[in-house]
Amino acid sequence: MFTITVSGTPIILWFWVHGSYAAYWPENQAPPEDLIHVIVEAPEQRVAAKRSYDDIDRADIICDALIQPFSSVPSRAGDLTSLINAPLTRKLPVSHNEETKFPLLADFIETKNDECESDLSKYISSLLTGIVEKQNLSNTSEDMLHWRVDSIIRIPLQIFHENLGGGVLPIDMDRNCKDQGTTTIGNKRPDFLCWTNNVLLFIGEEKAVIEDFPKAMNKLEEKFNKFDPMYFGNIQFMICYIAAGTRLRFFAIDGSSNINSPSRLITFSNQLEINNRRDRISILCIVVNIARIIRTMSTTIPAMIIPLGKRLKTEKSMITILGDSVEKRVSVEYLPFAGNLDDRINFLSKLYEHAKGHIGLAQVKESPKISRQGIYKVVLETRGHACQVRNEDEARVMSQCVLAGLSWLHKGGYVHRDIRLPNILFIPGDVECKYVLIDFEHANADGLVTSERLKDWDDKTLTKHNEYTTQSDLYQFGKMLRNLDTVNSEAGKNFLDGLRDKSISIENVLRHEWFG
Repeated sequence: MFTITVSGTPIILWFWVHGSYAAYWPENQAPPEDLIHVIVEAPEQRVAAKRSYDDIDRADIICDALIQPFSSVPSRAGDLTSLINAPLTRKLPVSHNEETKFPLLADFIETKNDECESDLSKYISSLLTGIVEKQNLSNTSEDMLHWRVDSIIRIPLQIFHENLGGGVLPIDMDRNCKDQGTTTIGNKRPDFLCWTNNVLLFIGEEKAVIEDFPKAMNKLEEKFNKFDPMYFGNIQFMICYIAAGTRLRFFAIDGSSNINSPSRLITFSNQLEINNRRDRISILCIVVNIARIIRTMSTTIPAMIIPLGKRLKTEKSMITILGDSVEKRVSVEYLPFAGNLDDRINFLSKLYEHAKGHIGLAQVKESPKISRQGIYKVVLETRGHACQVRNEDEARVMSQCVLAGLSWLHKGGYVHRDIRLPNILFIPGDVECKYVLIDFEHANADGLVTSERLKDWDDKTLTKHNEYTTQSDLYQFGKMLRNLDTVNSEAGKNFLDGLRDKSISIENVLRHEWFG
């Protein structure tokens, strides 16, 4: 029995007297009863296996040698074929002379005295166990299939990442799951997602039965039929796999605009059989080369990328970026003014409806609602980058857009109440309005008396009667703008002073000389 650690979780590798591993289980679980056999440790075998390097894990050195960057950076799907199928830079490490036990694999694996105790060597040895073939995945659930696919794709990538470090192999991985109170995310996210510096570069779609392989192919093409530079920069492909039952195949989605083929999928491999030991090594070799591609591309990805498909946790909400929308979810216990939940949802629905079609304001796609699990959800059409204002001209343009939106809210009798830079998005490519005010969940009616303050408020935010008014919104906007420290002109400073002194009203704010 060996124990390795992946992402902080101890994993036990159980093995028989002949050295082939049964499978892996978390440390606090035993193998299923039907897989338990009498385990005998033969002293003479243990002595023979004893090496002088027992206590040294050289996984970082091995991973660095395996995951060497390619000499050229791929930019199109067609560039990937030779890289995906490139020979490995070295053989895969194993722990117990599996190259002797399985001669057909000798060209791909090797046991070395100074490497056999590494976590990577032990793990690859565990993938060669005969028990894997005995696990019937042909008539099982997708959840069980996820486990097997993870063992040959996600976990090896995680081992590479942990040993090389995020600076060398910067990846984040996630799995789609049954979302509480919503089907939007489940329908639009693939089963497996892997981001590189926020670009969704590697995905997987999985089905429980082999007959659903064509269905999985169609789902991939439907989910990613457009490559928006907001999500991909100038990258025009996405590496992917499709798994159905025990079959797995690698592809790329071609995101170029001039594609004439009836299918956007480019095939990289044959259909590989997960239950076949030789095919598992082929899958692992492809995963190694995918990691090499990721390492090669990671330094060329621009900073301003929105992470498509990623769940982004804020202090009290969960934001998921989808291809054509953004979904926001908040537990009801954190939803402001939710004493009467029906009234609150009705208020927010009217507010989002009031904002429709007006510049400077977030645009709703699906009105707010509460799930059976007590989760507030709203789906927005508005997508953009975090606001970054670098100079006074940009500060002026941002102010014009946001104040135009705020003015429209105020005309409807609403106040935003949470005006901060994180609640302003930059919308690339929008000529009419480049900046948008988002996050209406703290909003309420103008003039509401409040006993609780938000963290960015100060003693001058409210009126002397503790009312939050339209003037309070302008005061908070002015304070945010001043903190940017980019407004230095005389007109700009006068504008900031007027907002601070509450001498500029919403009716004349956009007529100030600072806006020319």
